Amino acid sequence: MTSVRILTIASVAVVVGAHPLVAQELSRYRAYALESSVASVVTTSGARESDVSTTHQRPAKIQVIKWRTPYLPSGGGLADPVRDVQFGFCDDQLYQIVVTYDQSRTEGLTNDDVTESLSATYGLPLLLTTRPSPGVVPANALIDTTVVARWEDEATMVILIRGTNVPQYQLVLTSKTLSARARAAVKEAIQLDRQEAPQRELDRQEKQVADAGVASQRARVVNKPAFRP
Repeated sequence: MTSVRILTIASVAVVVGAHPLVAQELSRYRAYALESSVASVVTTSGARESDVSTTHQRPAKIQVIKWRTPYLPSGGGLADPVRDVQFGFCDDQLYQIVVTYDQSRTEGLTNDDVTESLSATYGLPLLLTTRPSPGVVPANALIDTTVVARWEDEATMVILIRGTNVPQYQLVLTSKTLSARARAAVKEAIQLDRQEAPQRELDRQEKQVADAGVASQRARVVNKPAFRP
């Protein structure tokens, strides 16, 4: 059991930090940097263009890429502890990275174990184990979470969170400026959607009637010459 736990900690440390003795800037996770474009993240991650989804078009274009760790056959080496990563973009700028770790790859690890591995990359955390404050935890985070550790500078916040009911870890990197802009844009987009919903429904109904009329006319052209009473 001890050897397995040591191996798992080593796996997390190797994957999370390429230079364990030198702290990186907080705006980077592996090969990804906040403020990157959609195209660059697609290229770096190996995702497909079809993996990019647009959630809102105005007042800012909000896009999401959900990337999942490729399958690794058993015996192929240390498995990546990352289960999936979600990238959030605001007007083609990466404003948030949400990394979800595979529960089976962090089983047995304590909060201190995971924080220690991340500290090799981001330095000593500013905060340890607290309840999340509003706006700190992203909407797609685990339900009922605790902030295990937080790293922060003027431009970026990095938090490690863990689900209370589900003992799973997530690492969240957020650009403060871009995130604030994205949240404001999403809020306004939702308000606009609500305001425009009646007109959109009316347009949909009118289009449905028009399409039905066109289909009926086409059927008439085909059926009338062939009709025999």
